[in-house]
Amino acid sequence: MVVGGGLAGLVCGARLMRAGHDVEIFEAAPAVGGRLRSIETEHGLLEPAVGEIGCGDVNLRALVASLGLEPGDEERPDRTHALVLGGRLHRPPPLRAAEFLFPMISPRMDRPIDAVFRRPPRWGDRRPVVRAIWDSLRPSGFEAPASVHALDDVPWQRASTRAFGTRWCTTRLAPALLARTGVDLSAESAAIVMPMLSRLLAGAGRSVQLVGGLASLVDALAAPLRIRLGCRVEELETTTEGVRIRYRAAGRSGGALADAAVIALPSSEILRICPKLTPVERGHFESIEPRRSIVIHRHVTQDAWLLRGLAGVTFVPGELPELRDLRILGPPFQPYASDPFWVRISFEHESVDAHWNDSDQALIQKLDSTFRGSPLGALPDGASRVERLDEIISIQGRGALARRERFHRRSERSPRLVFATSALATPDLEGRVTVGMRSAAEVSGELGRLERLVFGGDASPYEQGAPSDQSVSSGRGAAGFAFSG
Repeated sequence: MVVGGGLAGLVCGARLMRAGHDVEIFEAAPAVGGRLRSIETEHGLLEPAVGEIGCGDVNLRALVASLGLEPGDEERPDRTHALVLGGRLHRPPPLRAAEFLFPMISPRMDRPIDAVFRRPPRWGDRRPVVRAIWDSLRPSGFEAPASVHALDDVPWQRASTRAFGTRWCTTRLAPALLARTGVDLSAESAAIVMPMLSRLLAGAGRSVQLVGGLASLVDALAAPLRIRLGCRVEELETTTEGVRIRYRAAGRSGGALADAAVIALPSSEILRICPKLTPVERGHFESIEPRRSIVIHRHVTQDAWLLRGLAGVTFVPGELPELRDLRILGPPFQPYASDPFWVRISFEHESVDAHWNDSDQALIQKLDSTFRGSPLGALPDGASRVERLDEIISIQGRGALARRERFHRRSERSPRLVFATSALATPDLEGRVTVGMRSAAEVSGELGRLERLVFGGDASPYEQGAPSDQSVSSGRGAAGFAFSG
């Protein structure tokens, strides 16, 4: 059984099913896909996700290719991510690897010097960061290089600004990562950001727009699976017979028994449904800081809008107060097409708590007034939809890599439970796909050892510990797509 029908849960379920296991997915929502699923509105489908993947996302691209969703070269539009800086809209080129050695060669996008750009770069602080980036770009298996480990106890914002200076980080590095991941990484451990940054550089900042968007990926993964929708798991209990599941669906309580369970939920939900975790497991999930978000969607029908054809816009701090970025969802292939589409505008995390209890109308009015005085001009009129997301991402923070490795190597494990949570991966789509693949391999190893224990008299699987992550880094997996550690 897989608890949670998000991307990680669907990838895990598909891989297990193709390996010959009997799999069922329990999903509390009325549809699978999590934040990737389409939403029915009176103005047509709203896809909350952008519908693109980075060219450097190895596992995600292998998955998409195996499902036949990656378009041909002739169908890939050149879509750029813009930046609002100094009262102007800039369209900078993709981030280049040489800029990390010589930030001065990057394109100049100046605005008056102020406190934001006060800190100059330091070569002594730049060397370890550049070394970690270089080591991350080289194939090294599952284990993180020592240079990456050395940055684990340093917040990314501090490491990057000391190494490259505030000006270059604000105008080049932070916008590129925000456009790539969709999340603010400033509070993350620098070691957690390194894999995402190396994938960004490996793909030269380019992206691939999927046929049908990310919603088609969800549909293709879910099609062959058995799924219980509207089924909220209340508690999991491991026994010698298996995992007993207590759930609630359609106002009624029910129970089920599975050989093993994969939990593909946020950390707070894992703590809720698993009261008997081992101390190491519970400590790891309690160390994750949930972060909520306010997002406003606007339906755009205006033909001559300035931002048509872009992938999105990042707002440098101070340019559009309290707003972080704007993403264009499912835009037309041609920049000057007249088809309507949705945009997603996110609030800065620092302002979310202040506006959390505001009415939808007050938030929409604030959004419109902010845009009217910005370089982008007034936001086009159209239907608006406000979403308050209780746990959009989880901040793993300083020391995250060390805590994650202690979790993987724990000697005491909750029997028959495997975790496919974003708390064990990077906070992007590639991380969710990777952790879904890894959890499928882990649960297959657990079930195989249980079978050998019963029929072959082998040692207890819980005395042997978890399967090695190195065993997951094989060429082509049972689900029909490659996996890279």
